[in-house]
Amino acid sequence: MIGGTSTVISTSGTWAEWFGYDVIQDNALRPKTTELQDAILVGLDKLCSKYTSDDYSELTSELMDMLQVLRVATSRTVWQNHILPTSRTHEISRRMHQCPFTWHSFCKPRGYPGDAELLDFVYKHPDARASADTATSAGRSILNVTVNVPGCEAVRRRKEVIARKIDQVADERSKAEVLAVACGHLREAESSIALKEGRVARLLATDQDQISLGRAARYRNTISPNIEVSNVSVRNFITAKDKLGTFDLVYAAGLYDYLDARLAARLTSSLFTLLKSGGRLLIPNFLTGLDQQAYMEVYMDWYLLYRTRPEIEAFTAAIPGAEIRCTDYFEDETGSIGYLELQRV
Repeated sequence: MIGGTSTVISTSGTWAEWFGYDVIQDNALRPKTTELQDAILVGLDKLCSKYTSDDYSELTSELMDMLQVLRVATSRTVWQNHILPTSRTHEISRRMHQCPFTWHSFCKPRGYPGDAELLDFVYKHPDARASADTATSAGRSILNVTVNVPGCEAVRRRKEVIARKIDQVADERSKAEVLAVACGHLREAESSIALKEGRVARLLATDQDQISLGRAARYRNTISPNIEVSNVSVRNFITAKDKLGTFDLVYAAGLYDYLDARLAARLTSSLFTLLKSGGRLLIPNFLTGLDQQAYMEVYMDWYLLYRTRPEIEAFTAAIPGAEIRCTDYFEDETGSIGYLELQRV
């Protein structure tokens, strides 16, 4: 009996039956917590027993579905304190961590989540090929699933959206100047026609990761000598410590997915002041409802701040309305990422 309701979970049935635990309260009695944990382990056992070959693609897809059902069905505390750690203790973790993308995220070789090397897996960039090639056959089958989910497709589309925005501003303004905030490896440079044609007078790529800046700096020799790199942190932007100049386009590709609402609003205000008259600020953020969120949290230890459209539009809270010429909001084709675009008067 849980929360006054008789609940029986049959792990041989559909994963929808896991919703029977949605009424577990944060102060659930220990026997019921143990029952939940045991049911999860049994469910994972049965899931593993269905797939005995080295092709883990269907196993991975079903695991993603199962975890998302559990995450949606239970409270945040039950998910964080019971379901997530229990799922990690199961042998299936070893299987999932054969995926180089999943393992890289989980072990965080650069010391923080979502680093540029991780995104190279998402972009299917040649720099990530060596890790993929040296993975086990099972690991590659998992990788083929994890990098092709809608969330990853949205990240690849984000790169192209930004490249087109760079091209657009170069078409509209001669000697355009662009600022990339938390640039990572600056992979959008590879897709920008204007950069390759020399129609961007200056692209300043900033990041707090020196390794990423080193990778981005390589594009000065292969794409445009007008690319500059600089070690600038979010704190530096907010305190206006560095005199960077003004820009026709400012964008922050994946940074806001990690900023709380207050910090996001402060940074937006600071970046807005770096725009020239008529300049544009582009801010993407993942939207709520991503189906891969549970898998990311359990086996990749990768947490994002997912937002609704009103929450994204609230980034403008610290900017005087009279300084904004127009505001635009749009979403990508997958419905995974929302984009806020502000133009200065």
